[in-house]
Amino acid sequence: MSKRIVIALGGNALGSTAAEQLALVSKTAKAIVDLIQEGHQVVVAHGNGPQVGMINNAFAYAAANDDKTPDMPFPEAGAMSQGYIGYHLSQAVLSEMKRRGIMRSTANVVTQTVVYP
Repeated sequence: MSKRIVIALGGNALGSTAAEQLALVSKTAKAIVDLIQEGHQVVVAHGNGPQVGMINNAFAYAAANDDKTPDMPFPEAGAMSQGYIGYHLSQAVLSEMKRRGIMRSTANVVTQTVVYP
């Protein structure tokens, strides 16, 4: 019986660097594609705390040390991290599906959350 399965990945589970993240999502993609191959619909949600912090800190440092680099507002840094994490996950899942002969597609959605002060 087919199920819709939601997988939640915390930002800390995604590594500290882009290279580390690529290696980790490649492993994760194998488990995700196992579920897809069994006929399930899979939704992956992920955190981005460490990644958005790194982006925000990098832009703040660059802005303080280079008059050509603007500071990056936190919401935009959040969208940037969501985008590249989603891209890495999508590419890893697509690659694993292709390796197994599964012709499916993926989609990424960048979201916004309003937090009550």
